[in-house]
Amino acid sequence: MHGALAGLLCAAVALAPMPVLAEEAAADAGASAGAPKPADGQVGLMRFGGDGNDLRVSVQQSFEGEGFTVKGVALDIQTAAGKVKCKGPKDDSVTDECLAKIGLWLNKKGKQQPPYTYLVFGTYGSLDEGQSTRVIVYDLINSKRVVDYQASPSSDDLILPLMLPRAVATGVQDYITPPAPITPEEQKVIDDLDAGLTAEEKAAQDEAVNDAREGVLSGPTGPMSMEGIQVDLKKDFDKFARDGKRTKRKSKEDPKDLRPSRKLGPFFGYWQPRAWVALGLMGAGLVATGALYGAGLARRGAYSDAVAALEGSGTTANNPDQTEDYTDLASQVASTGADYRKLLVGGDVALASSVVLFGVLAIIVYQDRTEAKAFIKQEKALAGIKNLRVGPVFAKGFQGASLGFRF
Repeated sequence: MHGALAGLLCAAVALAPMPVLAEEAAADAGASAGAPKPADGQVGLMRFGGDGNDLRVSVQQSFEGEGFTVKGVALDIQTAAGKVKCKGPKDDSVTDECLAKIGLWLNKKGKQQPPYTYLVFGTYGSLDEGQSTRVIVYDLINSKRVVDYQASPSSDDLILPLMLPRAVATGVQDYITPPAPITPEEQKVIDDLDAGLTAEEKAAQDEAVNDAREGVLSGPTGPMSMEGIQVDLKKDFDKFARDGKRTKRKSKEDPKDLRPSRKLGPFFGYWQPRAWVALGLMGAGLVATGALYGAGLARRGAYSDAVAALEGSGTTANNPDQTEDYTDLASQVASTGADYRKLLVGGDVALASSVVLFGVLAIIVYQDRTEAKAFIKQEKALAGIKNLRVGPVFAKGFQGASLGFRF
C-alpha cells in the first residue's frame, strides 16, 4: 500500500515542478463541443515575440505530431493587431474580439484553403530581463481561448523548451476530446490509499510531499551545464546518423539539420552543403591549374623552335637586306613567347586560387564538425532530461524527495 502511495505521489510531484502556469479557457468538458478537429482546417502559427524562433519550431512539431496541419504566419500578434486596427494593450493580452478580427482578416486575406481554425501566438521571455514566456491558442471557429500557458521568468532552462510545446498541443487535444472523468474503481483505489493511516501519519506524508515539492520548485532552473557530456564524432556517428536526405529548412530561421549522412561515413558524413561547394571549386581550380600548365608546356616547344629558327637564320636587325626575314622570325618568337608566358601565369593564378580554396575548405570542415559536436552534446543533454525522475521518498526515519537523470 505504501508502495502504491509512493508511486502515485511520485507522478504528482514529477509534473508539479514544471515552471508553467496553465489557465485553460475551456475549463469544463462542455466547452469543447464543436471544437475544430485537425481535419477541419489548419493551425495558424504566428511569429513569437522575443527570441522565440526555437520555441515556435518546437510548438509546430508538437502540433504536427498530434495530426494537425500547421502553416506559419509571417506576422507577430502586435503587427497583425495593427493591420486590423485593434485597440488594446501593446502585449500578448490582446482582447478576444481583436483575436477574432485577426482570424477573419487572415482567412480572407490569404484565402486560406483549408481555413485557419486555431491561431497560436506568444513570446519567449528572457531570464536576464525578468520577462516571462507565454503561449496562447485561440479557437477562431468558436471565438474562445483554448489554452493560455505562461512560464515563470526562468525561461533559459532546458526543461521548458521540451515540456511547454507538448503541453500546448496536449491542451488543444484535451479541448477537442476532454479526458474521461475518474471511474469509481479508480476513485476507490485512491480512497483506499489512505485507509489504515492515522491522522498523524497522513499529516506527516502530506508534509513530506509539500517539502519535496518546495525543494524542487526552489531549485535552480537555469541552463544545465553540459561540461561532463563527452562527444566523439566517430563513436557517436551510428547513433545520430541519418539514412535519408537532409531535412530542408523552410526558412533561414529554422535550425539546420546537423545529423551526419550514414552512407558517407564518419568523416564526410558531417560535411554541410557549403563544404561540398568549396570542394568542387577547389577541384575545378586544380583541374584548371593542370590544364593551363599543360598547355603552357606544350607552347614551350613552339617557342623554343621559334628561337632556334631565329638564331639559326643568321639574320640581324642591322643588315638592311635581312630586315624583313629577321622581323618575321622575331615576331614568331615574340608571339609564341607571349602565349607561353600567358598560360603559365594563368596556371599560377589557378594554383594560388586552389590553395586559398583548400584553406577555406579546411575552415568550413572544422566549423561543420564543431557544430556537429555541439548538436550531439545538446541531444545527449536533452536525452538526459527526458529521463528525469523526481518523486518523494518514504522510509523509516526518513521522508524527502529524490531527483535523478541519466544521459
